[in-house]
Amino acid sequence: MASTASTRLRLELQADGENDSTWGSKANVVFNLIEEATDGYLAKSVAGSSNVTLTSTNFVSDESRQRVLEFTGTLSGNIDVIVPATEKFYIVFNNTAGAYALTFKPASGTGLVLTQGSKYVVYTNGSTMFEVSSFDGSSIGIGLILALG
Repeated sequence: MASTASTRLRLELQADGENDSTWGSKANVVFNLIEEATDGYLAKSVAGSSNVTLTSTNFVSDESRQRVLEFTGTLSGNIDVIVPATEKFYIVFNNTAGAYALTFKPASGTGLVLTQGSKYVVYTNGSTMFEVSSFDGSSIGIGLILALG
């Protein structure tokens, strides 16, 4: 039986007896991907007016696995930033410019409009993006402390 991908983080789940001489290096890849999912950071330009789908690839580093996402660039139209339709929470900073809206959403799901200059703790159940807490940089707020604690 071949390796399969885990449901949420797309980590390699090795089959019994597989990868006899490479198990250690494969396990280290998984550990690095877990680090991305818990503490990873991505700065991503979403400039323009086209929707942006964050990469989502089994067994390797990708954009949507990162915990903290900072979106940058000047928007010239309303856009959606799309993540996989699976359960996950993110810390997101909408650091874009331009008089347009950025909606953060799961694929084929309901999104959340993120105010420019604000930071959010959000989670998705795979179909809807929910705001746990937001702040404009002047204070963290008790919701963020509890969410990160």
